Amino acid sequence: MKRIVRTWVLVVLIATGGTTLAQTPPAGSADTVEDIDRLQVILEQQRELKTDLDDGGIEGLTTRENNRVRKAQEQVFAVTEGKSRLDELSVDEKIELENALEQINAYVKNTRRAGDEQTVCWREKMSGTARRVTRCGTEAERREAREGARDWLERPKTCGQDCGGL
Repeated sequence: MKRIVRTWVLVVLIATGGTTLAQTPPAGSADTVEDIDRLQVILEQQRELKTDLDDGGIEGLTTRENNRVRKAQEQVFAVTEGKSRLDELSVDEKIELENALEQINAYVKNTRRAGDEQTVCWREKMSGTARRVTRCGTEAERREAREGARDWLERPKTCGQDCGGL
């Protein structure tokens, strides 16, 4: 539950602050205080997400996706190293930061729960024939069918006393 809350906070943070990263407020404006807080909030969110990654990854993401999030985070930390406010970043650095945050956001938002609702089609070989059929369903249904088949194959192959009912 804690990871889900962190994920949504990150999503909201990026959605509200990410589109304005490339805009630099005038020097001495009231936005400077907000920039300190916003950059610090972004960095704190990324540290919490990094902790989740170090504790076994983000639930619902593959190892490859977790590694891509790590790589994007390395960009975030490299761009913001030694900086305490967004206005200290050049335009190119702000663009690089925004792109890295968007990449992280894309992976974090596309967790298993969101993917489970997606409709997909796949080809299956019919048992005892060379025919292939197309089946459609949700990603969760496809995963359950795959896991069910794997469980059936991994069941014990020997027969005990009451072997008639499998």
